[in-house]
Amino acid sequence: MQELSYHWQKDAALRPIVHATFNDLQHHIQLPLVARREFYDNGVDTGLHQHEDFYALYVIQGGQGIHLINNHPYGIARGDIYMLPPGSTHAYSDYQLLVIDAFYFSPALFSDQELLALQSLPGLWRLFIKQHDTTQENGFNDHRLHMPPVHFHEVEAMIAELHNEFVASTIEASILTHNLFFRLLVHLARWQANSRDRGNTSSSISQITPHKVSVANILQICEERFHEPLTVPQLAALMFLSPSRFSEIFSREVGVSPAAYIRHLRLERAQTLLRTTALSTTTIAHQVGFRDSAQLSRTFHTIFHLTPSAYRAQFK
Repeated sequence: MQELSYHWQKDAALRPIVHATFNDLQHHIQLPLVARREFYDNGVDTGLHQHEDFYALYVIQGGQGIHLINNHPYGIARGDIYMLPPGSTHAYSDYQLLVIDAFYFSPALFSDQELLALQSLPGLWRLFIKQHDTTQENGFNDHRLHMPPVHFHEVEAMIAELHNEFVASTIEASILTHNLFFRLLVHLARWQANSRDRGNTSSSISQITPHKVSVANILQICEERFHEPLTVPQLAALMFLSPSRFSEIFSREVGVSPAAYIRHLRLERAQTLLRTTALSTTTIAHQVGFRDSAQLSRTFHTIFHLTPSAYRAQFK
């Protein structure tokens, strides 16, 4: 049985596209399925791969990086979930301690009845990043499912159970692996179908009822309004908590402080604008929520050990 982990450390810029069919993969001995955890330590570019005849489900477990999908760069981080159809090309770049649960599968994995059931789920198709999706981040945000930590833990538990059965060589383990993967797809599809309804709820700070706000709501506010002057006291007030108590709860649930999380969102957007536009650093700073270009440069250099100009130069 294959090992579940896959490591990539070396840069592979300018390499030709590697074309892969499902038969090229070291898949399950009894199922047309690959389930592995991939680790990308630190690097610039893995080189392009094309999936010719199989589907891919990606669940980002940790770290950060850029996923270049069909020539469009998308920032990815923990909690992001999305799928690629056959024919997609992709590569990872600017990755730092990126951890991904990747599932590669052929439609032959499912019976006709199961395929009909999956095809009837609108949320499943919304998870696919297609070649005709718009450039920049808009196409990705339309299809990427981003789960808040409390619900992402449920997905992690499902994946852990799936992996445990995947590595076993018994007949019953193969049946369970198949059923657990089907269950995972249905769970994610339902979440994606409902996410638009959740997303349609206004996240304006002045319109949210404080006692109904959870950390998940706070995350949504941060992700939608990070470019605004959000403050910890302002967010804490929504949960009827002191700033210190709010920061304690937030840090425990998310893994970083509220200020660090907002900073991450701002820098991630700044990276995208630096790579894909010719906007000045001053304009970018204002668009992503920094006071001025000097503050952006200081923060950017502290985190990435590069100035914004040096980062942009890498993509010219």
